[in-house]
Amino acid sequence: MALSQIQPGLLRKMTVRKVLESLQTHGPLSRADLTRDTGISAPTVSKVVVDLLESGLLEEGAAPDNTVGRPGKKIQLARDGAQVIGIVLDQHTCVVLAASLDGQIDGERTSTFATPGTYDALLNQLTEFVQRFNEDTTSQTLGVGISTPGLVDEEYERCLFSPNLQIINRQTPALDLTKRTGLESICFQETKALCMAERLYGNARGLDDFAMMDMSTGLGLGVFSGGELLRGHNGLAGELGHITVDPTGKLCGCGNHGCLETLATDSALITMLSERLNQKFLIEDIIPQLKNGQIQAPDELNRVCEYLSIAVAAAINLFNPATLFLYGRFLSINAALPEQVVRMARRRTLDPTFEQCSVRMAVTNKQQGAIAAIVHHLTRSAGPRMSG
Repeated sequence: MALSQIQPGLLRKMTVRKVLESLQTHGPLSRADLTRDTGISAPTVSKVVVDLLESGLLEEGAAPDNTVGRPGKKIQLARDGAQVIGIVLDQHTCVVLAASLDGQIDGERTSTFATPGTYDALLNQLTEFVQRFNEDTTSQTLGVGISTPGLVDEEYERCLFSPNLQIINRQTPALDLTKRTGLESICFQETKALCMAERLYGNARGLDDFAMMDMSTGLGLGVFSGGELLRGHNGLAGELGHITVDPTGKLCGCGNHGCLETLATDSALITMLSERLNQKFLIEDIIPQLKNGQIQAPDELNRVCEYLSIAVAAAINLFNPATLFLYGRFLSINAALPEQVVRMARRRTLDPTFEQCSVRMAVTNKQQGAIAAIVHHLTRSAGPRMSG
């Protein structure tokens, strides 16, 4: 049964979504647990669960051991009978992977390849991998999530502008992939996808007000407010990285000079070190060498931390999140760097907003973001969110 067949009315849609969100937050639950957590009547929960089992979104797990009486089987997001496919588009490499709906990535069905130089070549490779992962399993593929850098017009599924991956500018990879594979595909801006991953699979479970700052290749901000992802007028909110902080600074991919993302990211650190040492680096190469002391970079690290603290302070002052998660590689070089960024940001942030905000490192990644994007889409398609 397709998901569209289980949507007879608004209340029904809201109930379906509430059940799905409960399982995403808490993991496998019995029908009785779902009734208690959602506050929905037991008969209604049972009917919704039956429909979702038939749709392939949910599965019944084994009954728990060592319980008295006849324990009910746990209901869980599909692990065996259904899968989703995730795609991560990035400046230098792309990743295609298969996963269960609870976010468990299949390491044996994960492929990485160098980002091609043209959109047609990229689409050809994506099509090949998606078709392979769809055909080499007995599981039903429910959809494809694409984590995309830059600006994404969600209404028209179009990548409007990506300073760091310009081959996708004005292109519609999700729509094009759907035409080629027959699988429902959606594009999600990468920082918003990271937001969803942290909420579904990481340390933001159950949080309704938090922000995610991605300072890897570029610098973006995703914000959850009141339990909903902040979109802006047409889904383009969050491009904090293109605020100018040094008008005479380095040229950014957006065409301006001195944008935050040229000064406060993994890419910024790599550029600084590559120029000083006259050697081209990748983040995967530079992090181990900085950790073991082969390369010393106190000036570059201080500079990147200083500008990152400006971005952190801006996010806290503007959006007042309860928690701000940071995603990037260079802060893992040593434990003192995140503390340094928070200390610097403290001086630039208004006291009331800073005191109510916890700054933490994210525990999820862009691969999980791509999976979270399509799972979020499937949940959202089930109906509007219930309040309370």
